[in-house]
Amino acid sequence: MDGHLRFGESLFANNGTVELMIPLTYGLRISHFSFCEEENVFYEQPEDRKALTTEAGWNIRGGHRLWVAPESENVYYPDNERISYEVLGKEIIICQKEDPWLHVKKSMRISFEKDNGVRILHQLQNTGSQKMKCSLWAITAMAPGGIEQIPLALREGGMDPWHRISLWDYTSLGDRRAAYTREEIRLSHLAIDEKYKIGVGHPCGPIRYENRGIVFEKDFSLEPGSPYPDGDVSYETFLCKYMVEMESLSPYTELLPGETREHEEIWRLYRKKWEGETI
Repeated sequence: MDGHLRFGESLFANNGTVELMIPLTYGLRISHFSFCEEENVFYEQPEDRKALTTEAGWNIRGGHRLWVAPESENVYYPDNERISYEVLGKEIIICQKEDPWLHVKKSMRISFEKDNGVRILHQLQNTGSQKMKCSLWAITAMAPGGIEQIPLALREGGMDPWHRISLWDYTSLGDRRAAYTREEIRLSHLAIDEKYKIGVGHPCGPIRYENRGIVFEKDFSLEPGSPYPDGDVSYETFLCKYMVEMESLSPYTELLPGETREHEEIWRLYRKKWEGETI
């Protein structure tokens, strides 16, 4: 545990290859992820930036967070209170106080994988008195200037639709940041005012974001045939002037009072060597 110039009192952890930083005076957030002693791959909100904030006091801040889908005004509870943490062996457990708007309690169990990876197990508990239908929504805000690659599954033949894509009302299919091919959707971050958001039914394999010679990879399990939010999509991405959000979702679940559900992601970092290859 130590202090951070931007994030205050924080918990630092590494496995000798990659490192992360968890702020303790607000959250639930993982605010920094990088190779050891290198530049953060996540977005960091400047202290004087008013965009991506609410009047009630919520700030995007940057980094990784756990939300609850579908989106509503209630998911924007200002997470400005101190969190708790525990280290059990090689696992870090961080917990948020009860969210009084949604009546849930959020936690993450974090452990390092071999070499360049981190496993994040997101947990959501219903602390209210009513059953709730929801999806766990793992959102990672990436630093600006990169390229996102969303791989698509291929097949030959077939007379039925093969892919499902959801479009938000401000999204233009002709957006110059987006390129659609049979194999992937490629999105380039540009510092322009127009927002862009899509959801993809089931990507084929990990999603990648390449920036400044580093590739961040987000992987998560899918449950084809299970219902998902926002037009039945398991992955969403949002672009604005300042950053890119990489967002995975669990299937819809019905949480009874006191019950907990989980959603897991695995992150990896690679160095870009040349076109088409990472090390």
